[in-house]
Amino acid sequence: MIDHFAVNGRVVPAAEATVSVLDLGFLRGVGAFETLRTYGGGHPHALPEHLRRLWDSAHAVGIAPFFTEADVRRLLAEIRRRSGHDELRCNFVVTPGPHVSGIFGGGPPTWVMICRDLHPPTAEQYANGVAAITFEATRHLPTLKTTNYITGTVGIQRAEAAGAHEAFYVDAQGYVTEGVTSNILAVQGNRLLTPTEDCLPGITKAGIRPIAESLGLTWYERRLTRDDLYTADEIWITSAVRELLPVVKVDDRVIADGRPGRWARAIGATYHAACVAEARRDAGVA
Repeated sequence: MIDHFAVNGRVVPAAEATVSVLDLGFLRGVGAFETLRTYGGGHPHALPEHLRRLWDSAHAVGIAPFFTEADVRRLLAEIRRRSGHDELRCNFVVTPGPHVSGIFGGGPPTWVMICRDLHPPTAEQYANGVAAITFEATRHLPTLKTTNYITGTVGIQRAEAAGAHEAFYVDAQGYVTEGVTSNILAVQGNRLLTPTEDCLPGITKAGIRPIAESLGLTWYERRLTRDDLYTADEIWITSAVRELLPVVKVDDRVIADGRPGRWARAIGATYHAACVAEARRDAGVA
């Protein structure tokens, strides 16, 4: 396990990685976060995009940008040197800081970087696919990444009880919006369908689009129902750590022939190679 983290711009051992009990992230659950991964050489992928989304989410809870891409790269390089690991899962959490006035008055803001061993899905999961369930709920502020995961926790607990990997939100109108920790894409013929309302604008999903289109799929942004998933030729979930992971069963309904499809295999491999190249390129530019 990685044993160093960064708190407010300083790398510290895990035992010293602490924040105040008065922090509004702890007291009120007010905060924003991002998750990304690094590739060979310890280079983060899509760091500018992740920071842009972090600050969009932080703005909603009253936090203005207070560190830079260069700060993150410096800290990641130090953590890599201390840990000896090239591939890490990195979570950034920002909060308004310790409570100082009123109910939500904080300052100065808190910033934590948690870098752990990557632990992506297994080779077997990529090869054979995973299961998912649906559950009726709507995520708080669905277009933003806040630290409020109470609703999502319910879904993940149900997924784990069912032996599934992910849980998909279904809103009050019966539309599937996203996974608790992922975006959703469904292949029907030569069409690649994905929700865009009431869901997070996925960075991984956006990176997959040009690859899918170059290989012959047509991108459609539209609402999805459970039946759209049940009758799909392929279903994928996407996230920074998973990249593209095939789903072969939803709510005990087998998708197509119950195996990952040809599009998932082709696009997943191409996307991974693109991530490695982009991370190295961005590191050189930085």
